[in-house]
Amino acid sequence: MFLLRMLLLAGVLLSLAPPASAALKIEGTRLIYLGQDKGAYIGVVNQASRDVVVQTWISGEDEPADADVPFVATEPLVRLGAGEHHQLRILYAGEGLPTDRESLFWLNILEIPLKPESANSVQFAIRQRLKLFYRPPVLVGGSAEAVQQLVWSTDGHSVTVSNPSAFHLSLVNLHADTWALSDYLLLKPKESKTLDAPGPASKGTTLHFTEITDIGLQARHRAVLK
Repeated sequence: MFLLRMLLLAGVLLSLAPPASAALKIEGTRLIYLGQDKGAYIGVVNQASRDVVVQTWISGEDEPADADVPFVATEPLVRLGAGEHHQLRILYAGEGLPTDRESLFWLNILEIPLKPESANSVQFAIRQRLKLFYRPPVLVGGSAEAVQQLVWSTDGHSVTVSNPSAFHLSLVNLHADTWALSDYLLLKPKESKTLDAPGPASKGTTLHFTEITDIGLQARHRAVLK
């Protein structure tokens, strides 16, 4: 009974704690590493009135967090003063990845506060995670060209979309006029996905969706089922 009461009390205290807000602003929602470049850069800004430590590392798409990856952050730990801006630099080892298609990794950026704002405040280390795409130098074009190559088809009950390109495509708010199909869909190079349609999906049905572009902007598109 005592243990149950302590667990309930802990739950109440957690529910009363204010939500953590990130002091660190990342200047981008994704990072594309162009294979012909000697590095990739992304800016961060400390918007807080206190110093923070920024820890940066790269992890594989589906691998364990401690698995080896062919990337390294040149400054895995950096201290930022209030209002200070910094460019994080990522380097590629130069081997081990496919040369005919993009590869996907995660760029992890952890914000660690140095000291509490007040004696009674609670601090949190906040991690932000961005997609890191490695784009081999032989590839020409990008998501804007790749999205035009998508092939959409239906059997009346489901919708299949095929990505014949060498690029990753991020699609959001995929819907027809009267029903929604998917909030978010990531298509890897040469990948096809089939989604159950909640409404009539006959040939000629028009689908609407938004593409997240290479620079993180949103571009609206339409496609007709075949």
